[in-house]
Amino acid sequence: MTPEGFTMAVCGAPEGCGGASEEILEPLRTAVRASAFGMLVRTGCLARHLHCPHHAGNRVRRAGLRAVVQPCTRDRTPVGPALTLGPLTEVRDAEALAAWLTEGLRLGRRPPARLTAVRPSGRGAQPKPS
Repeated sequence: MTPEGFTMAVCGAPEGCGGASEEILEPLRTAVRASAFGMLVRTGCLARHLHCPHHAGNRVRRAGLRAVVQPCTRDRTPVGPALTLGPLTEVRDAEALAAWLTEGLRLGRRPPARLTAVRPSGRGAQPKPS
């Protein structure tokens, strides 16, 4: 099924990603306005959904905005996995994500590889018994 829209959640926690500049958020807002079925939700910390360097005592300075995007139909039925994206550290990162939301997602393209947030492989990984 082809996505007709998306729901995007971005961190609004003031001690974490929520400290992102309005310049970084504006291209995302523009993408939502351009999509008949796009939705932007500013929420608390997204650490439950992705590794957050600002969460639970991690000592990393603000490393950029993180987002979770869920492709969906016009009635908000999910049509694919939720994607973790970020960090968005510059306006050009947010513009690249916005372009993917308005064009690439609908065409079935993957988001820009540099924006795909990946949980560090060493964190919580247990070695397999030999």
